[in-house]
Amino acid sequence: MSKQLTSWYLIRSYSIIAAGILVIALALDSLMLRVLPDTEQSNAENYAPEFALVELMLTEAGNEPAEIVRRFAALSPQMQSTTGMSIRLYDAAELAAQSEFLNTLRDGSIQSFVDGDSREILYRMLPGGDQILALGPLPEPPVSTATIETMVIVSYYLLVALLLFLWIRPFYRDLSSLRAAASQFGRDDFQTRVSVPNSSSIWPVANSFNKMAERIQYLVTAHRDLTNAVAHELRTPLARFKFGLEMIPKIGSTERQTEHLSGMKTDVQELETLIDEMLSYARLSEDNLQLQFYPINLNAWLPQQLSQYRKEQTRVAMKSLPATDTTVAFNPDLMARAIHNIIRNCIRYADSRVDVSCQVSGSEVSVCICDDGPGIADTDRQRIFEPFARLDTSRDRQSGGYGLGLAIAMRIMQRHGGQIHVESNDPHGACFVLRWPYN
Repeated sequence: MSKQLTSWYLIRSYSIIAAGILVIALALDSLMLRVLPDTEQSNAENYAPEFALVELMLTEAGNEPAEIVRRFAALSPQMQSTTGMSIRLYDAAELAAQSEFLNTLRDGSIQSFVDGDSREILYRMLPGGDQILALGPLPEPPVSTATIETMVIVSYYLLVALLLFLWIRPFYRDLSSLRAAASQFGRDDFQTRVSVPNSSSIWPVANSFNKMAERIQYLVTAHRDLTNAVAHELRTPLARFKFGLEMIPKIGSTERQTEHLSGMKTDVQELETLIDEMLSYARLSEDNLQLQFYPINLNAWLPQQLSQYRKEQTRVAMKSLPATDTTVAFNPDLMARAIHNIIRNCIRYADSRVDVSCQVSGSEVSVCICDDGPGIADTDRQRIFEPFARLDTSRDRQSGGYGLGLAIAMRIMQRHGGQIHVESNDPHGACFVLRWPYN
């Protein structure tokens, strides 16, 4: 899913840039078509109407060369004013040295010639072949085609650069936020998070960073709390053990020495049990832990687990089972440990009984363990699954437990893809509900 999301952001960013460049190119191309002169039509074609007008004015009284010269002299100012350009009349003999040029004019076409000052002049031979009309120099266009093309090209690159700047600016801003958050996180500020909009190109990276930060913050906090709790839990039996060592040399009675030695052995066993519980919790917290699941008949397995509580003062009873034999895949050793941890916790607080029921619905198994004790407040129902969390303030051996039993049970259920939650047991008491998928 994350790879698809990253690919989508890449495709979106690429599409925005490509579409922006395409729009800029099309807009400038349309502008060039409007601004640039029509290069498909030559000046000879453009000024053909002027030549036709002048020729009509000169040949109105006939095609005799003398008459044309006379009319040109008389109408020259008017023709120049009408066309807006200089007009000259040449005799073909004056251009006799330009034989090739004269030959091109004999078909009556308009020919272009560039003078020594790089100015364009148009020539056309009048009917009869003895006189040649010259129009020009032609006026220069206000802006040359090359200048317009250069301006358009420069505008294209400037607009593309602006588009890239507008795209890179939020990208750089978000990267700066990510860099600042990483730097702050590296200075042990584990509450730091990266805040970028969902539309940001680096949102997948920021989201991954935030998830990593949450995981690291949880691990660091859990490690600190676990270290503090372990130090506190170990200090009590060690203090009793140390006190026993100091008292033995001062006790003269053999019977009392034996009693103190027995208490010291109990303290050592308590330390060993606590260490085993901590190692079990740490092992269940490893991300690479792989469990072996086996098909188990719930209708036979669950009552067998409750048989060890027959001699308990608090009655532990099987309330209900699935109507038919149901085979479920799970790790029997770990699941038994989770169930026993919860049952022992319920026995500790129950008034008279603990009821266990099981049902299978769809692809999910539910085991409900209820006691008739004082119950658990809503504010404490999540906290009791934290390591070394206990609702009572007493920590002597009569209160029992180390606050790891429910935490281990929660880890076991999580390893099975399930969860534990606490509900109220009417009229009073607490119900621990274990749910996990069995397929």
